[in-house]
Amino acid sequence: MRQFISETRYRVFSNRQERLHTGVKIGATLIYIVTVVSFDRHVVGRLTPFLLYPILACSSIGLPLSANLRRLLPALPFCVFAGLSNLLFERETTFTLMGIAVSYGAVSCCSLIFRAVLCVEALIILMETTPIYALSLQLRAFGLPRILIMLFEMIYRYIGVLNAEARSLLTAYALRGGSGRGVDVRHAGSFAGSLFLRCMARAERIGNALKLRGYSDTETPLVARKPIKPSDAAFLFSVCFSCLLFRFVDVPLFIGTLWFALFK
Repeated sequence: MRQFISETRYRVFSNRQERLHTGVKIGATLIYIVTVVSFDRHVVGRLTPFLLYPILACSSIGLPLSANLRRLLPALPFCVFAGLSNLLFERETTFTLMGIAVSYGAVSCCSLIFRAVLCVEALIILMETTPIYALSLQLRAFGLPRILIMLFEMIYRYIGVLNAEARSLLTAYALRGGSGRGVDVRHAGSFAGSLFLRCMARAERIGNALKLRGYSDTETPLVARKPIKPSDAAFLFSVCFSCLLFRFVDVPLFIGTLWFALFK
C-alpha cells in the first residue's frame, strides 16, 4: 500500500513537472549547479541552504532514499578520490574541533563531496521529471551540435542493452567453468574484448534497424514550440532568486545571529 501511494505521488508530481517548459527546467538546473560550484573550495556551511531544492523536490516526487543513494553512488568515488588528494596537499590547520585539528584539506574534501551530491541530485531531479525526447528536442532548440545530442540519446537509451550483453557474457563465462564470483584476472582481457565485439555487432544491427525505419541524425523533428507560461517564469524566477540569495548572503550565519539575539 505504501509503495502504491509513493508511486501515485511520483506520477502526479512528474505529470505536474512535465507541464513546465523543458528549457525552463534545464535553465533552472544549470543556474543551480553553477551557483553551487561557484563557492570557494573551503566553504561548507553556506552550502546547506541549497539542500532545500533536492529535499522539497524528492519529497514531492516520493523517490525513496535507497533509490536516491543508488543513483549517487557512481559519482561519489570520483569526488572522494579527488577530495582525498586535498588531504595530502593542504595540511595547515584551519580550526580545532573538540581537541582535534581540522586541516584545510579536510574542509575542502567535505566541500567537494557536498557540492557533488547537490549537483548530482539536481540532475537526477531533472532526468526523473523530464522525458528523454523532450530533453533532446530542447537541446536541439538551444543549438547544440547534433552529434552530441545523438550520442546523448544513444547512451541513455541503450545503456541497458550494454548491461544485458555484459550479463549474458558473464553467465556464459560462469557456465563454461568460471568461478561464479566474477571474471578472473587472467580472463579479463578476453572478456572485455568479447564484450566490445558483441556490443559493436549489436550497435550495427540497431543502427541498421534505425535507418530502415527512417531515422536521420541530420533532420530535426518538426514540433510545435511550447510557449513559456507565467508559471514557468515564476518557477525560474524563484530558483534564480533563491540561488542568488544563498550565494551572496550567509543565510546560516544570519539565522544563527537572529536566533542568538532572540533567545540569548
